[in-house]
Amino acid sequence: MPVIACPDCGRDVSTLAPACPHCGRPSPAGTASPLFAAAPHTAAPHATAEETLWRGSPSATLLIGKLATLILILVAIPAIAYFFASTGDLEKAGNLRTAGWVITAILAAAQLVNLLVAWMKLRSTMYTVTNQRVMIEQGILSKTVNEIDLRYVDDSQFFQGLSDRILGIGNVTLLSSDTNTPTYTLRSVSDPRAVRELVRTHAYQNSQRQVFTRAT
Repeated sequence: MPVIACPDCGRDVSTLAPACPHCGRPSPAGTASPLFAAAPHTAAPHATAEETLWRGSPSATLLIGKLATLILILVAIPAIAYFFASTGDLEKAGNLRTAGWVITAILAAAQLVNLLVAWMKLRSTMYTVTNQRVMIEQGILSKTVNEIDLRYVDDSQFFQGLSDRILGIGNVTLLSSDTNTPTYTLRSVSDPRAVRELVRTHAYQNSQRQVFTRAT
């Protein structure tokens, strides 16, 4: 039987004894705290690395109307000016043709600027869907980024008008419980039904996840 020396009387005391039988001092072995068993390893929640699932911008087909207007200006105004010039005298006809080209140049320049600004806005808007969130980047000179965590997406919808269906584009609206961005619309994206289903599927999958590993 293992024994130890009592610190008070120096006599041998069994390690199993709660106190020294000679002097009554509590046995160091008896009062020592038992060794704690190693705590079972608890697996940390699975950290999901962020992966980009889809990336897109508003479709350039939105510019068709502006481009058609520019072409109409370049064709219609000179044609009208030449039509009226053909019914008058030579001096009046020359003035009408000149006025027609001046008006055409002014309106065409304004429409061209409008077209370029609209194109820059489209190119500076980027939508990104990952397996964790939806990010919306906007801005021509300065850049702003908003995001909706997929865990907080409550519903998603898509809408296509008649012209949108012909062009194959549409709007995808996300409704979330995120107070910063409760509602956001991905405007004029290609194949909106597929984008909506992608967001809906991963929002459902992420509804129970709490640990994410995100790229900075």
